[in-house]
Parts: sequence; structure tokens; C-alpha cells
Amino acid sequence: MKIPRPTFILWGLISLALASCADLGPLHGPSSADRQVVRQGAHLAASECSACHVIGTGGVNARTGAPAFATIAERYRDTRLDWELEAVSQVGHYRMPRKPLTAEEIAALTAYIRSLDRGASK
Repeated sequence: MKIPRPTFILWGLISLALASCADLGPLHGPSSADRQVVRQGAHLAASECSACHVIGTGGVNARTGAPAFATIAERYRDTRLDWELEAVSQVGHYRMPRKPLTAEEIAALTAYIRSLDRGASK
């Protein structure tokens, strides 16, 4: 039996659309790899940043005046936070001294800080 040309084209387009969606991952929420990177960033923040910053969602560090990571997430919502962290790694930031970070650490900190932004569209 010969398949009519319009039906053949329609099924081809449907197949192409489904194939292109196959690599999108879950439709809701971050993947387990994304969650792992965020956890790595949280661990790094706790060990390297918490002496000066509130690494969770609240306020400003009363001792240092450094903003909370949630505030940083909101402040840098529409910018390249990874570039800011690269600058911190190389030269520091305002009163903050240079804090050498690897590319993987910058990616993890970026993911963690972004995860604290409750106002971001997800």
C-alpha cells in the first residue's frame, strides 16, 4: 500500500519534532546533574565565603557588610554572574580580596547563587 504524500510528510515532521525534543531532559525542575552542581556550589560557599557573606537567603553580614548571596542573585539576575566571579577570582571586588577559583568552582558558585533567586523566572 502506498502512503499518500501529505500523510508521509506529516509523519516525517512529527518524527523530526519528537526527535528534536528527545534531548531536552525533564520538563519540570533541574536535572540531577544541575542539582549536583548547585550542591557543590553550596558546599564551596559554606567553606570559602561564609566568613564574610550570608550564603543563604537572609540579609547582610553585620560584621562585614557583605551582601547575602540571595541579594547578589537578584542584583546580578540579568548579567553574567560567572564573569563577576571570574573578576573576584582574578582581582577581587570592592573591599573583597582576590579569591582564586577554578572554572568548575565558578560554575558551581554561579549555579548555587542563581538557585537562591526567588524572583527569577524558572
